[in-house]
Amino acid sequence: MQFKRLKQNLMFVNALFMAKLAKRRIPLVAILGVTNRCNLKCWYCYGEHPYRGDCREFTTEELLEIVRKLYQLGTQILQLQGGEPLLRNDLKAIIAEAHRLGMVCDMVTNGTLIPQKEEIIRLLDRICISLDGPARVNDRNRGEGSHAKIIEGIKLARSYGLSVRISSVLVPETTEEDIDWLVNFARQNNLLLNFSPSFNFTANFNPGEFQPHVISEDKLREIFRYLKQLKLKNAPIQFSAAGYEIARRWPFTYEKRMATQDEFPVNFHHPKCYHGDYTVFIDSDGSVYPCCNFWGRPQWNIRKDGLEKSIKGLSRHSCRACYIPAYIDRNLLFSGRPGAWGNYIIQNLKDLIWTKRSGIN
Repeated sequence: MQFKRLKQNLMFVNALFMAKLAKRRIPLVAILGVTNRCNLKCWYCYGEHPYRGDCREFTTEELLEIVRKLYQLGTQILQLQGGEPLLRNDLKAIIAEAHRLGMVCDMVTNGTLIPQKEEIIRLLDRICISLDGPARVNDRNRGEGSHAKIIEGIKLARSYGLSVRISSVLVPETTEEDIDWLVNFARQNNLLLNFSPSFNFTANFNPGEFQPHVISEDKLREIFRYLKQLKLKNAPIQFSAAGYEIARRWPFTYEKRMATQDEFPVNFHHPKCYHGDYTVFIDSDGSVYPCCNFWGRPQWNIRKDGLEKSIKGLSRHSCRACYIPAYIDRNLLFSGRPGAWGNYIIQNLKDLIWTKRSGIN
């Protein structure tokens, strides 16, 4: 397992180097929505999944063909998400095809169905599980009783020897104590942890009760500062301290989450954005985006325009940067920043040790 992961990492680094050398747009990371359905109703969800009953999902054969075409276009990492991907019954075939082609197969899940899907989970290379904090916090956001199920799912995934990370959404009620609880849980159980705020979005459907929210300016900047300090104290946080510092210093109101080159003050240094160049997001309705910041404003749809044309035609429409920590960190990595690469290497070495132990408390 350790040799396989090392080989996968080296292949990705080589593919990125060659893409930059050739100045080619290659979807090295493809985020593929495989279902419109979800078994939870997280009130901040930008995907509006409870309102997607009229969306036709991809068939098994369509998904297999998408995976094959992504491989032909150069995809190295395939991330499956939804909705809740584990609601599909054909994931074994999808993951097997990705592995046959040599792709790393990742999944984003709410974790509640992991006990019923052991055979599928064991096939994955990596998994990201959503958890917002202790029970009172998580269940307020994701539904009563979800916390216990998610914790069980996390423990099972870790016991399978999988690379596991937790994704936590920052909401107006998030406190430093909630963050500390997550850090302690991650540290005790050898997990990586990432944080990102929810954001305003343009609805594709009638969002009903699932309205976006805004954390106050001062509070969000303070949270980013706090996360940076925790990272500098070696907390098991996935994104770099530099990434959270850039998010903290965002030179606009946080209601403005994207900005063009001409809008930035000259003294604000931000990494070049590579979303749409090296990363693509394919929604379960076929829409293709550079990133989730463009949600609700699809430029292309693979059912209408075809996969290759959709990916090659993607545009950021003059957007230069945003304050989403996950995107900042990815761009730091793609830009070749030494600190970002150091963080990436250290995390992978630690995770190799953690997965070898495969123990959880």
